[in-house]
Amino acid sequence: MADGAPNERPGVRDWLDGLDGDVRGQVEDLAALVGATDPRLEQAVKWGRLTFTVSGDWHHWLCGIAATKKGAKVVFHKGVLLEDPHRLLTGSGRYVREVPAEVALGAPEAITDLVGDAVTHQTDMLD
Repeated sequence: MADGAPNERPGVRDWLDGLDGDVRGQVEDLAALVGATDPRLEQAVKWGRLTFTVSGDWHHWLCGIAATKKGAKVVFHKGVLLEDPHRLLTGSGRYVREVPAEVALGAPEAITDLVGDAVTHQTDMLD
């Protein structure tokens, strides 16, 4: 992720600087992958993670990149609504689904498809 990436909000650099080296590398790789999927994506640090949305709609955020000491993962806010033919998404919550960094980085086309589908379903809700 280049310094001052397009649509990057203040605070992203500071958040990245607080991460350990290996995890930071995963986060930067994931952010580059997610960020390249749609030029309308905006990124900011929200809820303790690097978060992506379009049209400034942070209430209906698309996905985020969560980082722990064990590694990073892409978290899809409404992952349960997404088409997942590659069966990458895990989780059992009402909405949220996630993909570990190693899996996501090994399947970039599938992640691109998931992010695109997340944009399509940004404001959809379960019945």
